[in-house]
Amino acid sequence: MCRSLYINHQRLQADSCRLPSTSVDVQRDFVIASGRAEGFIEDFNNVRRGGILTKFLGQDEVHLWVVPLGISAEKSSYFKSILSLDEQERAGRFRKIRDAQRYVAARGSLRSLLGGYLTIEPDRLQFAYDPSGKPRLAGEETLTSIRFSVSHSDDLALFGFARGHKIGVDVERIRPDIDVEDLAARYFSLNEFKKLCSLPADRRREAFYCGWTRKEAYLKARGEGLSFPLDRVEVSLTPHEPAILKASGDPGLSRRWIVQHLSPAPGYIGAAAVEGRDMAFSCFKCESVF
Repeated sequence: MCRSLYINHQRLQADSCRLPSTSVDVQRDFVIASGRAEGFIEDFNNVRRGGILTKFLGQDEVHLWVVPLGISAEKSSYFKSILSLDEQERAGRFRKIRDAQRYVAARGSLRSLLGGYLTIEPDRLQFAYDPSGKPRLAGEETLTSIRFSVSHSDDLALFGFARGHKIGVDVERIRPDIDVEDLAARYFSLNEFKKLCSLPADRRREAFYCGWTRKEAYLKARGEGLSFPLDRVEVSLTPHEPAILKASGDPGLSRRWIVQHLSPAPGYIGAAAVEGRDMAFSCFKCESVF
């Protein structure tokens, strides 16, 4: 799902198609199993392609990867070599070179990560697409049991992986030139807009991005695309509140979904939505996938 808004010639974009030292990024908004995470990172970086078994991603776990999209020419060349023909063609259609480079980095990172989880050469992975345009793995059940979601904003990508659970992620760079009150009036519910306006002025921008990313992550997980209006999903607007309040047509929402607030990097806000209960979230932040 890709949703773009144009306000006064400024664009807020939630993109459905958006690692030599590594570190486990332990932030206040993540629940991290630090020991396992460090072992996972070490094992992952000992291989160039493949080598990570699906046992590292448990049935009730969610893995989140924060990946910068600014990569070297050598890495870009490698990523291009593992893309499918249609992905290479898409990269060639971007008008701006920087946008093409970001796409190659995001798609190549996705293939490398999935190949690592599944111990498959990344160029062998095949994707199918839902009616909304959300990608998924095509093939046998052992592959398609892993579900994923991708989002990127400027030079940062967020990847989410789960086994057998619907998942959606969204990340946004906080833009100081966006009129958040105007956008909230157009795309948030009346209750959300009132809550936003009741906050001190210096907290409204963060609150808007908290709300926006939570809505997008949930709708991506559902696979609704643009067919489900943002104002039909009501969410909280501050980092430490329960993230989803209600959604039109889904009365049991709070019993079946978890939405995790994310602070993946300075100047960015994100969210991950997963259908399931008692899920353990782990976040990995690194500079290169090989």
